[in-house]
Amino acid sequence: YLATKADTDLEGRASVAGLTPGSYWISSLNLDAAAGDTRLRWDVPVRIEPGKTARIELTNLNSTDARGYNP
Repeated sequence: YLATKADTDLEGRASVAGLTPGSYWISSLNLDAAAGDTRLRWDVPVRIEPGKTARIELTNLNSTDARGYNP
């Protein structure tokens, strides 16, 4: 299920607050992002620990190619 939603700013940054501790996935929900001539998607696991901040960087290294190829 969708726990929360975030949009990025002009520098590609987003933040989410108020999630309870636990395991989540950061996903582009099958929406492609353009990276040059490549279309990328993300489904990245993240664990939220009590009282801590989790930082996740979405890059071409933890993405999948929208055409099914994994770079």
